[in-house]
Amino acid sequence: MNKMIKISAIAAAISVLPIAAYAQSEVVVWVAGEPGQANVYDHLASAYNEQNADVNVTIVKNSSDLFNPALIPALSAGEGPDLFSFGTGPGQPAALIAGGLVADLTDAYFANDWADVIPQGIVVQTSSDGKLWAFGNEVETTGMFYNKAVFAEHGISVPTTWAEMEAAVAKLQDAGFDTPIGLGAADKWPISHWQSMMFGRYAGPEGIENVLFGDGAWTDAPFVAASAKLQEMGQAGWFGPTPVAIGYGELMDRFWAGEIPMTLTGPWVINGGAEAAGDRIGDFSVFAVPPFEPGQKIHPTNSIGSGWYVRESSENKDAAIDFMNYMFASQEGRVTLLNAGTVPVGPLDAALSEAQMPPLAVDIWKASDDHAANGSVPAFLDTITPGSLTTVSYDGLQALLLNVMTPEDFTGEMQSAWAAAKEAGEIMLPGGIAER
Repeated sequence: MNKMIKISAIAAAISVLPIAAYAQSEVVVWVAGEPGQANVYDHLASAYNEQNADVNVTIVKNSSDLFNPALIPALSAGEGPDLFSFGTGPGQPAALIAGGLVADLTDAYFANDWADVIPQGIVVQTSSDGKLWAFGNEVETTGMFYNKAVFAEHGISVPTTWAEMEAAVAKLQDAGFDTPIGLGAADKWPISHWQSMMFGRYAGPEGIENVLFGDGAWTDAPFVAASAKLQEMGQAGWFGPTPVAIGYGELMDRFWAGEIPMTLTGPWVINGGAEAAGDRIGDFSVFAVPPFEPGQKIHPTNSIGSGWYVRESSENKDAAIDFMNYMFASQEGRVTLLNAGTVPVGPLDAALSEAQMPPLAVDIWKASDDHAANGSVPAFLDTITPGSLTTVSYDGLQALLLNVMTPEDFTGEMQSAWAAAKEAGEIMLPGGIAER
């Protein structure tokens, strides 16, 4: 009798236990990082698990030298992570997609209203054949960092038109600043930040996408005009008397020291700037470069280095997608990412109001967010175009500044390298999601 009572009691107890007590969906997430080192994804997984008793998200960190070599063999064996981040540049995701190793996220895109979160400029980098394959990872941007104290001392307001920009540079030159805008062109790649921004301003998002995925060419008039404008600025001394002789490290040291009033760069310099400037860090802020021509719009520069993919053979795809949606689309997830210094794609106004970020980080992302409605353009064309084109662009940009190459010759060499890469199948697959 007592035995029967005990069995009945146990059965009754089991009957009221939540399903999660004995049937959880296990979601394994791979991220790059050192094992044992906590990061923002650990915090996000912990918070998500607390709110979703039927799911257990586990974060597995792999150092960079192990991550990529281990990933594809694991996926090919039907094992490995349910959710992971991986590159979105030319050729990188193609093998995953063609091999059927990653899940089609198009249904999730529409079900979760990701169109309100993922800018179209990012969608084209993470989609092909009318389908979404990845959710864009953290985004980077560029803006004009400037010294507020120097501006105030010389009666300069933040320029909102090109005439005001020209006047500001002229005042700085008259005041003895030989380099009004630091460039660091000895390292080549910093010039490409200007190239990406200016190509986007002159051609707009549609013009950039038409070259990347359509029948447009780098020799089209907007790209020639943008190259000519950059050369004109260089010849007018905006970047100093010898811009190609100064490297990025020296440039930033002189900027934080107050010797150079402006430089176009991104949020990756903020932590180092706080150390270099010390108590003077409040002297610095960021603004969006004003339109170069009448009627031109300001298009924020947004680029991603990777995207989040779901393994096609995962038995817990829905749970993996739900966790990804929590990380990047929920207010809680977005604020957590911002507080950790990771900026999610999409509108930031709501999250910025809650996040606790360095003032300079708020400034640059607000400058970007203020113009988001105009559509974004890639911040780093060199990361989404083939290496052969990058080499030609880097060398050509230096030649433009040295005035030993014409804008027409520069864009012509770009187009030749692009056409060869296109013929060889080395470019990104056409992006965009089919409407429903």
